[in-house]
Amino acid sequence: MMTKTDPPLIECTGLGKSYETIEAVSELGFELEESESASILGPSGCGKSTLLRLIAGLDVPDRGSVSLYGKEISTPQRMLPPEKRRFGMVFQDFALFPHMSVGANIAYGVRGSKAEKKKRVGELLDLISMPHLAGQMPHQLSGGEQQRVAVARSLAPRPRLILLDEPFSNLDYQLRVQLRRDIRDILRQQGVASLLVTHDQNEAITFSERMLLMNRGRLVQNGKPSEIYRYPKTLWAARFVGEANQLKVHHVEGNSQTPLGILHFAKISSDAAASMMIRPEEIHLQPPEKGFPGGSIVSIEFAGPVQNLVVRLDSGEDLRVATSPKRIWTEGESVSVVPEHFQCYDDSGERLDDEADLTPPT
Repeated sequence: MMTKTDPPLIECTGLGKSYETIEAVSELGFELEESESASILGPSGCGKSTLLRLIAGLDVPDRGSVSLYGKEISTPQRMLPPEKRRFGMVFQDFALFPHMSVGANIAYGVRGSKAEKKKRVGELLDLISMPHLAGQMPHQLSGGEQQRVAVARSLAPRPRLILLDEPFSNLDYQLRVQLRRDIRDILRQQGVASLLVTHDQNEAITFSERMLLMNRGRLVQNGKPSEIYRYPKTLWAARFVGEANQLKVHHVEGNSQTPLGILHFAKISSDAAASMMIRPEEIHLQPPEKGFPGGSIVSIEFAGPVQNLVVRLDSGEDLRVATSPKRIWTEGESVSVVPEHFQCYDDSGERLDDEADLTPPT
């Protein structure tokens, strides 16, 4: 006997929004479950913030709908005002009230008696590790402290969902990394669903359980960050989410030849493959050895935990390779290239759903 599952917290169906001739969001659909964290990732102008505004109720969709626990809340006839959706919002500019103390900012919007408000503010100050700064004014805080207060204020009314619009972009690198970890952990501890808008791939990958990859108003791929990184649906996705080497596939006398060897597929016709994609860290370098593709190192860039190398294959193509800094390479050194993982794509840039292996070139 099948049991009925509860409707998702948020469901977007065929969502569309246009501004004059610009289609900001087009035929977009996804679901967000209770307590789930997701990131909306994409380049500037791809429709990320518009999607967030449609979910928040700050904009009305031209097409499609947004549902809350299975109940439509976005059409003019059934529009649920933003203040009744019980969604919190955190912005990149913090948006704290400058004339209110930290405690008063957090208390804003909390309902109940004076004692209940005081208790809730105390809980949240402890949660963000700032009980000693309750009486400070926003201008007396660092950027990271202000953003912590903004998160605490958004959590104060016990929302169903927190919407975060580029909340870390105004902070320096080290603070951004630490703060996104802290806020991720706070939201998980509170069991509150979150939706983060960002154009930073590392931010999307490390902050959320699920990633929605957008381009030109459309949803390109929806899945776990690790899945999208290792198995990007399109070549565009592969290039946007991390670095990617793209090599052409040439079909000669029934063979699918690449600079790294001949492709052999488990199921499909090899004629479908037009290119292969391989990440820099999925390439292993070793001293020259017969039976493996050869090349020479043309440049080396030290980047802390990795060395970024460019290897020019004997066939003439350049490969970007990421290796451990423990192994010292030199420019001009001859190497053999061993591919450890790769994906194949057709003429339209769509990934082929088939396993393949390589026979090294002779």
